[in-house]
Amino acid sequence: MVPSGNADVMAVDQTRRILVVALYALLGLAMAWALSACFPSAQGKQPEEQEPKPANVIVVLTDDLAAEDLNQDTLRHMPNIKSLLIDKGTTFENAFVTNSLCCPSRATILRGQYTHNHQILSNEPPLGGAEKFRFLGHENSTMATWVKEQGYRTAFFGKYLNGYDETYIPPGWDEWYAVTGNFLSHTFNENGHLVDYAPESYYATDVISEKATDYITRTAGADPPFFTADRPFLMWIGTKAPHQPATPAPKDENAYPDVSLPHPPSFDERDVSDKPAWVSDNPPLSLEQKKYMEELHRKRLQSMLSVDDMIGDLIGALHDSGELDKTYIVFTSDNGFHLGQHRLGAGKWTPYEEDIRVPLIVRGPGVPEGRALQHMVLNNDLAPTFADLAGARTPSFVDGRSFEPLLTDDPTPLKDWRQRFVIESVAERSGVPQPPFINESTVAPLLTGDPLPNNWRRTSAASAQLSEEWGRPWLKGLRTRNYLYVEYKTGEHELYDLRKDPYQLRNEYATASPELKKRLEAQLDPLRQCSAAECRLAESKEQETVKPEGG
Repeated sequence: MVPSGNADVMAVDQTRRILVVALYALLGLAMAWALSACFPSAQGKQPEEQEPKPANVIVVLTDDLAAEDLNQDTLRHMPNIKSLLIDKGTTFENAFVTNSLCCPSRATILRGQYTHNHQILSNEPPLGGAEKFRFLGHENSTMATWVKEQGYRTAFFGKYLNGYDETYIPPGWDEWYAVTGNFLSHTFNENGHLVDYAPESYYATDVISEKATDYITRTAGADPPFFTADRPFLMWIGTKAPHQPATPAPKDENAYPDVSLPHPPSFDERDVSDKPAWVSDNPPLSLEQKKYMEELHRKRLQSMLSVDDMIGDLIGALHDSGELDKTYIVFTSDNGFHLGQHRLGAGKWTPYEEDIRVPLIVRGPGVPEGRALQHMVLNNDLAPTFADLAGARTPSFVDGRSFEPLLTDDPTPLKDWRQRFVIESVAERSGVPQPPFINESTVAPLLTGDPLPNNWRRTSAASAQLSEEWGRPWLKGLRTRNYLYVEYKTGEHELYDLRKDPYQLRNEYATASPELKKRLEAQLDPLRQCSAAECRLAESKEQETVKPEGG
């Protein structure tokens, strides 16, 4: 028998134990509720039952890298781009930009719109630049804001829009490490704080690479209560390379000792009499121009070696953090570049193949390895593709289309994909009358970093004296699978059958059949000022049926 006193004590202890258990139970419920409120993905599921998180997305955007810059000879010195991207992913052989100038193209990449819709027409105000992009409110809806609404982390590294020169951070970016100032600047805006990296001690691509790989390592290894590793990320990595002046890293200054400037059939084109005046008035390239371009070509490739190192570092960091198999890596360029084709010196912003065609390589979950596709993919398509991969909503204003269906073992058939697109460029302006001939190699870059767009072309002395516009005039072009058709504001035209003239040597506009010209004009018309779904419809319907002349 238990003494009554002890029985009372035991009853009290038992009551306390019950109260303690109940209290812990209530605390446990409260903690579970708090965690579910803070981290909705954990609610109602055991860890082993959770759906896998969406994939990470990394876009590596080089500057002025043409598709032809990555060929068998040059890739022998870029083992990471070759073995870790091309061999491990899908290459798009027909990737293009719709305006081959830095800022208009980057605006397109951010928003998925043609130039005539986002209205960033050039690299600097009042026609373009970062200031105009912000003034128009475009930064409030970009690929970054779309995926962020879906729970993604976002981070930016390197070159943004031309003319970006402030401590301001655009909406949608959680972490921000952007080059600020002119193109030759070595100052970064690091989350609102300006940090200068002296060029004698730091190389820009290496700085960008270190910050990007650190981000991967740092966030993938985060500990609770942050759980950042459970949230996918979007990263934009914008290199300066291989943009002029294309300064290589010190360790690469002696690379490519035997490389020669390519001389395709269009190099220093022998007969340009059939081309518009802004081309036909150019004399043959001088020895000085050729020497300058030879050295620039070498330096451009040398500067790309640090980009190749960066690709290796990024993929190494992804592998070590366990994120590699969960990450799409998209490698491309904002525009192409010409070096001597059609008697044009060193530059871009033309409708010719060397300027509008860019590399596009995608590696990621389920993406077939070592494959090449012929589908026409545009810089217009990058933003909607990233939104699609993130499960985010694509705004109704977007002109491009997601190419996620092309990243599978069963891609959309060519006949059901884009058949054409519009190329756009405003007129090049000198601002004041200019001499009849200026060599790009002798003209200092603008503060935005791009050489004067008309500084390597010649027009007649009379036209230069009579007009403040000279060089290449305003244009609208149509690029189809078989043709390039261009209309200039001067009333001049160009027409090339790319099946038999891939180097665009013979302008057939004067001799082409009326039927062909009428058909191409009819295909261009609905694209001139198209918007959103109208663009996608006009790009796809009615395949070409006209046979080549004499075919």
